Amino acid sequence: MTDDAPLQQSTSSPYRRASIAFFFALSGLSMSNWAVRLPDIRRTLHINDAQIGLVLLCPVIGSFALVLLSSYLISNFGSRRTTRTGSYLIILSLVLIGWSPSVYALGGSLLVFGAGMGLMNISMNDQASNLERRYQRSIMSSFHGVFSLGGMIGSLSGGALAGIGLNPAYHLTLMAIILLIGSLVSKRLLIRPDTKKVEPGGPLFVMPKGRLWLVGLIAAATVFVEGSMADWSALFLTRVGSTDAFAALGLAVFTGAMAFGRLLGDKWIDKVGPMRALQIGGILGIIGIGVAVLFNSPIISLGGFILAGLGISTLFPCLLSLAGRSPTMSPSQSIAAVAMMGYITLLGGPPMLGFLSHAVGLRMAFLSLLASSAIILILAKPASKQEA
Repeated sequence: MTDDAPLQQSTSSPYRRASIAFFFALSGLSMSNWAVRLPDIRRTLHINDAQIGLVLLCPVIGSFALVLLSSYLISNFGSRRTTRTGSYLIILSLVLIGWSPSVYALGGSLLVFGAGMGLMNISMNDQASNLERRYQRSIMSSFHGVFSLGGMIGSLSGGALAGIGLNPAYHLTLMAIILLIGSLVSKRLLIRPDTKKVEPGGPLFVMPKGRLWLVGLIAAATVFVEGSMADWSALFLTRVGSTDAFAALGLAVFTGAMAFGRLLGDKWIDKVGPMRALQIGGILGIIGIGVAVLFNSPIISLGGFILAGLGISTLFPCLLSLAGRSPTMSPSQSIAAVAMMGYITLLGGPPMLGFLSHAVGLRMAFLSLLASSAIILILAKPASKQEA
C-alpha cells in the first residue's frame, strides 16, 4: 500500500466527515460552475447543440478508463490518494475550460475534467462508505446532499457572476483557486485505508453480479436525469423564453431541491425503506419533468425542476447502500461496480441529450429524462427484493 502517513487516531469523526464532505462539495461546485457558463461559452465559440453534444462526449472518454480502473487504483493506492489526485485534475480543468480558445481546446479541457471526476467520485464514495460503517448508521445520503448543495451554490454564484458580465475565464479561475485551497486543507483528514483489509493487485475491472445489475441500471437512469439537468437546464429555460441570468435558476432550484432531499434522506430511507424510496422518487421525477416539458413557461418549468430534484435526491445514495449490502461482492467492489454504471452515465448522458436535441428539439429531448424516471419506478421492486 502506498499512501501518506496514517491519520492520527485522535482526529475525531466529525472532522473526518467534514473532510470527506468537502470533496463531495468540490464535485458539485466544479460541475455547476462551468455548466451555468455553458450558454456564454457556446456563444463565444459559436457552436451549435450538436457540437455541444460532441464536446460533452469528451468527459466520457476521460472518465471511462478512470472509472473502470477505480477499484484497481483504490486497491493499490488507497481511496485517500485517488480522491486527492482526482480533485487536482478537476481543479486544473476549470482553468482550462475557462480559457479554452476553441471548441477543440474545450473538448480537451473537459477530457481532463472527466478524468478527475471518474477518479474521484468512486474513491470519495469509498471514503464515505468506510466512515458510514464506523458510524454504524446511515450517513451516505448526507454526503450526496453536500454534493447537491455545492451544485446549488455553484449555480447561484455562477449565475450571479454571469449576470454582472464576468468573463467565464476569470470566473472559473477564481473558483479553481478557492477549491485548491480547500483541497489542500482537507486532504490530511481523509481516512487512511486499513492495510490489513486491502489486497493490492485486485481485479483490474469490477462488474456487477446478480441483483447489482438491476441496482446499476437504476443508478444509470438516475444519474442520466441528474447529469442532464446539470448540463442542460440553463439551455432548456432559454429555449422557453428566459434570460441567461434567470436560466441559471433552473440548475439552482434543481440542485437545491436535491440538497434538501439528501440532507434529510437518511431518515427518509430508514422510514419508508429502499423500495418505496425508489418508487416515490421515480414518480416525482415523471411528474416534475412532465410538467417542465408540457408547459412552455420558465416559471412552471422551475416548479417541475423542484419536483424532479426532490424525487431524484435520495436515489443514488440509496442505491449505494443497497450495493454495500451485497452478499456476493465486497462493499468496496459492489459500490465501485454500481457507481461505475452511474458515473459513466453522468458524463455520457448529456452528450446523448445534445444529439437528441439537435434532431428533435430540446423540449422533446427532455422526454428521455421522463423515460428514465419510468425505468426507476419499474425496476425499484425487483432491484430491492431480488437476491443477489
